[in-house]
Amino acid sequence: MARNKSVKRKQSKADISRDKVLAAAVRVFSEKGYAGATMREVARVAGLSAGSLYYYFSSKELMMEAVINVSINNVSKTVLNAIAVQPPSASYAEKIKVAIKAHLRGILSSGANAVISRYLWVQIPDDVKQKHFIAQSAYEEFWLNLLAAAQNAGEIRADLDARLTRTILLSAINSALDWYRPDGKSVDEIADIFFKIVEGGILTPGLAADDISSPQDRLRDDDSVIIK
Repeated sequence: MARNKSVKRKQSKADISRDKVLAAAVRVFSEKGYAGATMREVARVAGLSAGSLYYYFSSKELMMEAVINVSINNVSKTVLNAIAVQPPSASYAEKIKVAIKAHLRGILSSGANAVISRYLWVQIPDDVKQKHFIAQSAYEEFWLNLLAAAQNAGEIRADLDARLTRTILLSAINSALDWYRPDGKSVDEIADIFFKIVEGGILTPGLAADDISSPQDRLRDDDSVIIK
């Protein structure tokens, strides 16, 4: 009998998902900041006792780490998956356009997690930041390699610094967290407008994404290489 009660207690605890706890943490961090947030307040918002919260996270630092992790992983996976399905014939300009749209979609779908990562970063303990440095650096390196490859292929102006271009580009996309409204233009529309600005600023003059093709492309019918 006692064993059955123990199983029921475990099942009841398991029913309260980790995502629910993280959602409560995001809300509290958003309202109180990192310094002002407490485990007790997160537990209250999640509908848990303070002691039960430790079943999921043993400290506020680990909770913030998980919140940031959601944002970084969501964005990087969204972008890398979008690039992975591009055909070998895709030009670098096309890949940049796809990456811009995917990054924009990734940060907006991360919602408050991305906002917290952006605006509470200075409040977060250094040891928590350091744990995310490798993942963040790998994602930034992906962008640098993409831009450098495009530059070597003659699809990006040779007079631009690829590293600085990456920083400005990502900062500009991330700014959508400040002004995006769901009832405004769609993510695709915003991404298209953004890429038009990029085309006029960093791509080799006279070349647009739709005009650039690899030798393999020229052997195919145009409709077979258009990315929908």
